[in-house]
Amino acid sequence: MRLSELHISNFRNLRRCVLSDLSTFNFIHGVNGSGKTSVLEAIHMLSLTRSFRSRKINSVVNFDSPSLLVRGELVDGAFDDSRMLGIQRGRDKSLLVKYAGERLRSFSDLAGLLPVQLINPDSFQLFEGSPTVRRQFLDWSVFHVKHLGFYEEWSRYRKAVKQRNTLLRRGKLSDAMLSPWEEEIALTGAKITAMRRAQFAELEEAFVSLLNELQGGSGQDASHLLDASRFTMRFISGWDDDEGRLGAEDLRRLLNESREQDLRQGFTRVGSHRADIRFSYGGTNAAEVLSRGQIKTLVCALKLAQCGLMRRQNLDVLLLVDDLPAELDRERRAALFGVIASMDMQVFATSIEASDLDDAWLGDAKEIRRFHVEHFTNA
Repeated sequence: MRLSELHISNFRNLRRCVLSDLSTFNFIHGVNGSGKTSVLEAIHMLSLTRSFRSRKINSVVNFDSPSLLVRGELVDGAFDDSRMLGIQRGRDKSLLVKYAGERLRSFSDLAGLLPVQLINPDSFQLFEGSPTVRRQFLDWSVFHVKHLGFYEEWSRYRKAVKQRNTLLRRGKLSDAMLSPWEEEIALTGAKITAMRRAQFAELEEAFVSLLNELQGGSGQDASHLLDASRFTMRFISGWDDDEGRLGAEDLRRLLNESREQDLRQGFTRVGSHRADIRFSYGGTNAAEVLSRGQIKTLVCALKLAQCGLMRRQNLDVLLLVDDLPAELDRERRAALFGVIASMDMQVFATSIEASDLDDAWLGDAKEIRRFHVEHFTNA
């Protein structure tokens, strides 16, 4: 699915905004505070029902409106078919999602309609942020490739961990009360870890092939270039399964053995909810030894590697790139868009000046649309 038209109402400072005749590459420029990031934010909400900038809906809805509305016309090129997807969210926490005139009542119904990948300044927390950021990064591609299989196991797992934590905080350590939830954690956790591990292996392979392409041409100072052979990424399962040899029975045993210490700390310390990815360069934490520019290049390579895996499965991906000129120099931007142009994705990218995003970077690509924020803000 791709977006052919986008309607935004009462979304931050965008009272009414329509972007029509959307193309493969859509470049949006305007001064800071004009609303260009809000357009990307609205697309993200259309995909996931939430903003990438804030989880507090009151900060997203226009200050004098009770609700926001985002609608997009989705086109399936394979079948030459188009359908409308709409998201309405209110200050009262209400949520209404409709697709082709039918109300969708669960996240699983919405999943897969419009997969969105985001590269923005916050993306660089992948190296410097918490393990939660890295789990979400990995699970994005696992979810979209495995779809309902992963989502169902993850939902069951999360519920079981929540129930076990509740019992721990109440001081309930009886086998009869804890065992059913530990059994569920063990069974679903082993499946989640297996899916994550398989996707991680594919991601690592795809990443290595992209890294050199994103470092620009020979005009760059060689001292700033990364040696891909010195960079390593390691999947950490969260429950001593880092060699991929343990199963549900082992996780069940670890949960049982950790009961007393879990009781003292009030939460479950082992399991798939503790998974992480470790990035190293020359054997040292990459975030501690690499420059900001080098980390940004690595993040872009990782994000595009995920997109590449999706495209191999013939799954559409919509790529959002926010304020890239503030994050990468012109040569790295040219290399990045050169790679993007070869990946057959719909792209929405923002910049302050139109010249910050150069048509020449896209080679022979002709499907380019440019929008100036001031031309549609409050229209």
